Formats: sequence, C-alpha cells, structure tokens
Amino acid sequence: MFNFFPSAHEAKFLTGAVNASGFPEPAGLELAFMGRSNCGKSSTINRFLGRKALARVSSTPGRTREINFFGVTFKKGTEPFVIADLPGYGFARAPKELVKSWEALVGSYLESARNQKAILLADCRRSVAEDERVLLKTLEDLKIPAVLVATKSDKLTRTQCREMLKKWEDAVGNRFPILAFSAHTGEGRPELAKAVLPGELLAKLIPGGPGGGISP
Repeated sequence: MFNFFPSAHEAKFLTGAVNASGFPEPAGLELAFMGRSNCGKSSTINRFLGRKALARVSSTPGRTREINFFGVTFKKGTEPFVIADLPGYGFARAPKELVKSWEALVGSYLESARNQKAILLADCRRSVAEDERVLLKTLEDLKIPAVLVATKSDKLTRTQCREMLKKWEDAVGNRFPILAFSAHTGEGRPELAKAVLPGELLAKLIPGGPGGGISP
C-alpha cells in the first residue's frame, strides 16, 4: 500500500446539469460522488483532488440541486477523467417535489450508460441506512462498479472506526470495497485512489505503485 498520492495537476468546472439534456458528452472515465446531504461529499472531493475549493462546501444540507461535472488531470500528459458531483439525498425537510426531482435527475444519470464508477459516501458515525442499500442495489443492477466510503473518520477513534466498518461489512456483504476517509486528515486518500483510478494511471502517478482496485 502506498501512503502518498499527488494533487491533481488540473481540475476545472465543466458544467452543471439539472436534467439529462445538460450532461456533457461522455469523455472516458467518470467518478460519480454521491451521498446523503451533509455527509461531507464536497469536502471529500476537494481532499481527494488535493484542492481547497473546487467543489463548493455548503453549510445548508440539500442546497445543491444539480449534477456538477469537473474535468480532472492528475498529471500533465495523462488521460483526463471527469468527476460528477451528484446532489445529496435524504434531506428530511425537502419537499416531495424536490425528492422526485432528485430521483429523476440521478436516475437518468445512472442509466445513461456512461463509463462510471460510483463513490457512495456516508457518515462513519452512523449505520448503513436503507437509502444506501437501495442505491448499492441500483448500482449493482446497472453494473456500475462502486465503493462505499465512510467519511469523517477523524470523528471516531481508530477502534471505533474499525468496529463501524465491520458493521457496514455485515450490512452490505463483501460485494463492495469499503474504506474510511477523512477530509480533515487525508486518511484514506491513497486507498480511494487505488480503488477507483485505472491501474495504468496509478502506475504513472506512483512509480511501482499498485493497480486500480475496481474493475472497469
């Protein structure tokens, strides 16, 4: 396991889409970050890329209502890929119309047959909920590779974090990689990179490093 992973050479906002007609043309690998409102999604994206403010961090859960697409190159001359920042779900006070809008937007994105890998985020301090189980089953049915990420791991002790991850494993089985991540400390960043990035890209970024963990 490698302990260091470089920051992105280039990361820029491409477009925001409120419906399928606004999706950019597919251009290779897309990493789709998704999770419950206020799970730390924007902070996780920023830390994963080694950027401070690429994805906007909001103090108001449920504020983002579109899919934001970012173009990323980790090293000059390497193949670029796209990050899709999906709107959060599960905001208790959201009106039914907003919930339906989320379902339609995210559903159309997941069913759009792009070259996606999904990163499903959830706060490490709570158990896997029905929302996560449904999304994981949907991703499985659509044959979209996925990894389950426990965010805010710095909020627990290492023992507590290991115990919670074991509960998550018991809840979803061994069908998906599960790892802990902290946007505050950077814990889990190399592991997430190994899980979702292609092996040929990792080899260029980390000489002698391991290949990607999730099959295309």
